[in-house]
Amino acid sequence: MIELANFERFGGVNGLRLSHSCNVTVENLMFVNPPHYTIYLGDSEDVTIRNVKSFSCEGWSDGIDMMSCRNVLVDGGFLRTSDDCIAIYASRWDNRGDSRNITVRNLSVWADVAHPLMIGTHGAHEEEGDVIEDILFENIDILEHHEYQAGYLGAMAINAGDKNVVRNVTYRNIRIEPFAHGKVLDFQVKWNKDYNPAPGRLISDIRLEQIHVMSGRGEEPSCICGHDEQNHVEKIEIRSFFRDGVRAESLAQANIVVGMYAKAVVLS
Repeated sequence: MIELANFERFGGVNGLRLSHSCNVTVENLMFVNPPHYTIYLGDSEDVTIRNVKSFSCEGWSDGIDMMSCRNVLVDGGFLRTSDDCIAIYASRWDNRGDSRNITVRNLSVWADVAHPLMIGTHGAHEEEGDVIEDILFENIDILEHHEYQAGYLGAMAINAGDKNVVRNVTYRNIRIEPFAHGKVLDFQVKWNKDYNPAPGRLISDIRLEQIHVMSGRGEEPSCICGHDEQNHVEKIEIRSFFRDGVRAESLAQANIVVGMYAKAVVLS
């Protein structure tokens, strides 16, 4: 157990930082109140994280955040974090390049605010952006999502900013408990001016399979939309989406709204 409660709030201390690293295994650690990320992964590859638990309550105290990482497996564990539980980004700070081949599975996540599962915000905006691809979320329980800021909703969120392309992402066997406030999913190519000097470019080839949602009073309609004609969303396939044990036969029954600049969104 790594106890971090006595470190200064907003001091930027992470529970564990792996920067420009490769061939690393992290197992059976518990973190209590890290002031910043529980595990920071930057420009690293061939990393395995097994059975990590975290409990945090400070602002920006995320769970496991990955920037410009390749070949990462997160397997098992429990994350109750004040901010995003899992976040997958591309270029940020001294970490440069695409993110790809990342699997997150057999996990329970509880976000006090922000997103349980997040992809896409940061990238090489000063250049031509990055690619975030080949991502799998599998066998995950989402226990809470409690966010009221309109730009940060989504238990499963892909918010492509900074000229990023996000593609080939699969969510499989995801169970979502009733949550305090938010959206089940939020897939947007967007320009979040708090963090993005430019909008993202594309979200494409996203698959959702065996999604089980228990309705809560704080749920807003899910959203799939692009930013404009050039910066859009396409090829979203939703299979076996269940709400309160009943299989949704339409996007309306799934409480999903398809907005502008989104095409080829199919529920079956």
